[in-house]
Amino acid sequence: MIARPRRARSTTGRSAVLVVLAVLVACAVVAAGITSTARPHDRSAVATDAAGPADPAGPVDPAARDARAAGGTLVVSSPDDPAVRLSTRPPQQSVPLLTLVEPVTVDPATSGQTWTGVGAALTDSAVAHLEDRPDLVRLLLDPAAAQGARLQWLRLPLSATDFSTQTWGWRVRDGRVVPGPQARRTLRFLREQVLPIDRGVRLVATPWSAPPRFKVRRTWFGSSLRDDAVASYADFLVGQVRWLREHRFPVRALTLANEPGLAERYPTMLVSDAQLSRLARLVGPRVDALGVDLWALDHNWSDVARARTALRDAPGAHAAVAFHCYAGVPAQAAGLEVPWLVDECTGTDDSAVGTLDWDSRVLVDQSVDAGSTGLLMFNLALSPGERGAFGGCGTCRGLLTVDGDASYAEPELYVLAHLSRAARRGSTVVGVSGPLDVVSAGFRRRDGSVGVYGYNRSDRDRYLRLQVDGTDGRVFRIGPHEVFTWSSGTG
Repeated sequence: MIARPRRARSTTGRSAVLVVLAVLVACAVVAAGITSTARPHDRSAVATDAAGPADPAGPVDPAARDARAAGGTLVVSSPDDPAVRLSTRPPQQSVPLLTLVEPVTVDPATSGQTWTGVGAALTDSAVAHLEDRPDLVRLLLDPAAAQGARLQWLRLPLSATDFSTQTWGWRVRDGRVVPGPQARRTLRFLREQVLPIDRGVRLVATPWSAPPRFKVRRTWFGSSLRDDAVASYADFLVGQVRWLREHRFPVRALTLANEPGLAERYPTMLVSDAQLSRLARLVGPRVDALGVDLWALDHNWSDVARARTALRDAPGAHAAVAFHCYAGVPAQAAGLEVPWLVDECTGTDDSAVGTLDWDSRVLVDQSVDAGSTGLLMFNLALSPGERGAFGGCGTCRGLLTVDGDASYAEPELYVLAHLSRAARRGSTVVGVSGPLDVVSAGFRRRDGSVGVYGYNRSDRDRYLRLQVDGTDGRVFRIGPHEVFTWSSGTG
């Protein structure tokens, strides 16, 4: 994993003259009908999600109930004000004089891809910080937590990663593939501390490296998968999935190798296109029989040609393609013959505004428009400045930063929290039109209600009329650089 480049914050002047000019220009834009419109792609869901239960709507407090009756529920998070984090905000009873009210309109009749959910990775570092911290586990995974992220996926490493304290892997005992001590520690944490809180969470299993005996050089760090070991490694991967399923862990997807084009001084492994295709042909049908999907690639958008090769050379073996965010752009993934999603993107040491802006634009707006069906970040939790024992990323951060007994949520958690509220698992992407500098993505839930993820990119308050096409909406204030979720119906 190589951290994505730091993101620059754009600024806008705050003088009264510029504000008035901005209002006048915006009025002209709206009058001319110039708006941004999301055009959802007609794509199917990741196969195993299509029949799954819809996620619960979460708790309903009186303020939220009153807000729904008055025009839907608005939940907002500020990058600057800790008191405004996943907070319900009522509609405006009035707006300031000469204030522009801008419409954000959802078209529920449009139909795009089916959403599979949000999540993050359960690395060794995350397990170490979250063990015996039920408060933090609930904050991340409780589907009814008012202030929680409500994650729906966990990425389960099948080997040591760049955020491990030692090398480890699974082993063969009495002819069966079984987890080693560190893997058992993670699985015990899942069994005893995660699943009692969220029985509906799903796992995607991923190896960072095969055990050294399968590689050209017998090392966990770098090197390549041996050509003459492909068949035996396929058996090993299937054995790992079989053990997890037999022991009732909710693994629903598998990737063949994390970042198969990267060899570093931490657990990594180069896997060629020919090897990936052969592995897919050997592994795909067997894990499908176990109720597990195979996701292709597990590397950057810029590597989409490798994904297309895998889909071509192992026809029918893959249910989806998994991408990372560190190189390329989401548009490169558009038009794939199977659904795709982002299954890794790390937080960095960027500012809260920079993070909310980049994540909202790239990981939500651009990705959803290009057909993405889900978003998983990297580490669930890290300590300040944590690099991992092997000297991995020094600017990475988790959804939570844990410093002894103290902990705090990072901006990436709020991106996922707002997205999980807007788009429950099984929702369908729909079109949204609105101002050019208000990022938005729309979803139609299974119960017929709609959700909108949005972000105000400007340095000023915005007054948005949030509405479903053909209905009269209500006006809500969105503060500078606030991220928001608007929900109609049951919220």
